[in-house]
Amino acid sequence: MNLLPRLCRLSCFHGLGCRPSIGIGSVHGVPSCSPSGSPAAGATKDSRWVILNELVRRKNDAVVADAKTMAAESPTSTGYHLRIYFSHAAPPASSSLYYDWAGSAPGAQEYAGEPEIIAAHADSVLFQIKQRLRGSSHHTSDYFVYSTSAAKPPTLSPIPAIPSELVEPQRCNINMWSTGLLRCGEDELLVVHLDLMTDRPRETAYLYVLRFSRREWELKPAVPIVVDEGGTNNEPVQNQMPQTTDVAVPVGDRFMCWADYNRSGLLFCDMAEASPKLRYMPLPVIPHGGYGYYDDGYVPDKEHSRKICAAGANTLRFVSIDPRCCCGHSPSRSSCPHGRVSFTVTTWTLTLRTDKAMKWIKESTIDCEEIWALQGYKDLPRVHPEFPVLSSADPDVVCFMVHDEKRKTWVVEFDTRNKTLLSVIHGYVGPRSLPANLRCYRQLDAIENPISL
Repeated sequence: MNLLPRLCRLSCFHGLGCRPSIGIGSVHGVPSCSPSGSPAAGATKDSRWVILNELVRRKNDAVVADAKTMAAESPTSTGYHLRIYFSHAAPPASSSLYYDWAGSAPGAQEYAGEPEIIAAHADSVLFQIKQRLRGSSHHTSDYFVYSTSAAKPPTLSPIPAIPSELVEPQRCNINMWSTGLLRCGEDELLVVHLDLMTDRPRETAYLYVLRFSRREWELKPAVPIVVDEGGTNNEPVQNQMPQTTDVAVPVGDRFMCWADYNRSGLLFCDMAEASPKLRYMPLPVIPHGGYGYYDDGYVPDKEHSRKICAAGANTLRFVSIDPRCCCGHSPSRSSCPHGRVSFTVTTWTLTLRTDKAMKWIKESTIDCEEIWALQGYKDLPRVHPEFPVLSSADPDVVCFMVHDEKRKTWVVEFDTRNKTLLSVIHGYVGPRSLPANLRCYRQLDAIENPISL
C-alpha cells in the first residue's frame, strides 16, 4: 500500500486551489439529469431546504440582484461597509452567499480574506471576516449574522467576539468546529460556543452563550458532562469522550449538539434548562480503518464520510459511509480489485432525552452494489462517496459527491428508505456544506455563468 501525500490531493477537492469550475448556473433552473442526459428517476426540486455552500465568494456581474431587496449591509470594525447577497438553488444544487463592498473597498494592505461561514440554522447564517487594521500587522475578526426569509427583507447584524474578561488569552475563539447557531422561536437567536478545556478535568466544559436580542456574552463555567449509557458501539466510554469536536448541530429550538466523528462521541445540551448539562452519547458505530489515498483508489476520511443533522424537534439523524470488504467478512477496506471501492451507507436516528436513557435506532443500510445498479447511476464513477449532507426537510434523503479521475464531480440525491435515486447533477458539495432553511425575499435571477471554485 502506497499512501500518497494527503495535502496535495486535498488541494484538488477541498478548497486549496484546483477545484473544478462549477457554478449554480450549470444546474440552476434545469432538470436534474443523469450523466447520459435523461432526467433522473423521481427527480425533485425540494424548496423547503437548501444546501449552503461553505464558500462565500465575491459578487461579480454574473450575480444579478436587486440591491434594495436582496442585499443586506453593515459596517465593519474598520469602517468599510460589507454587503451580503443570497443566491438560492434547490437541492441537490448548492445555494451560496456572495459579498461585495458598498462604496470604497479595503485596499490590499487592509483586506485579509473572504468571509468564512461558521454555522447556520433556520433562516440565519453566522460568518466571520478577517481584516487588517490600518498601519498595523494585527488582524481583527468581525462576526455577523445574516438572516433572510420569504416574508421580509434580509438583515446583516454584527455580533461581538467573546470578551477577553470571560476567557483566558488565546483560549477560545468562535469557530466552525465548536460554535453553533440556534434559532429559538421568531424573536431569539443563540450563538453557543463549547470549550472542552482539555487541560482541565474531562467531566466538565465551558459554554459561552450570546443571546442575539441582548448582544452580550454569558459564560457558563464548569458545565457538567453526564454520560448516557445507551450507546451501542461497545467501546469503553473513557476511550471515546471527545477532546475536540468537528461540528456543532442545532436541533429544534432548544438543543445544541456537538459531534466528534473521529472518536465517535456526541455531546448535546438543552439550552432551555436554567442549569444546563452536557450529555454524552457514543455514536452507534466505531469508525473503521482503511481511510486514505491509495494507488488504486481513495477512501474518504471519517470527517468526510459521516454527518449528523437534525431530523425533528428533538431528533438527530446520523449517516456513515464506511468501506467494506467485498466478501463481507470484515467492515474495512478490501484489497482485492473488485472490493477496493466497496462501501455501505447506514443511517441511524436518536431521540434526544434528558430524563431517560437514549438508544440509536438503525433506519437503513444500503450497499454500494444497490446504488450502482440503479439506472440513473450507471454512468457515474464507482468510487467512495464523500461529504454527505442530510436533508433538513426529509431526513431519509442524503446528498453526496462523487468524482472521477479527471476531477469531474457529481452530486447525487438519494432516498435511503426507499433506496431510490432522486437526482444527479454536475455540482459540488464540500466538507463544511450545511443544510439550512434560507429563503429569498425576492429570488435572485438564475446565474448564467459558472463560477470557478
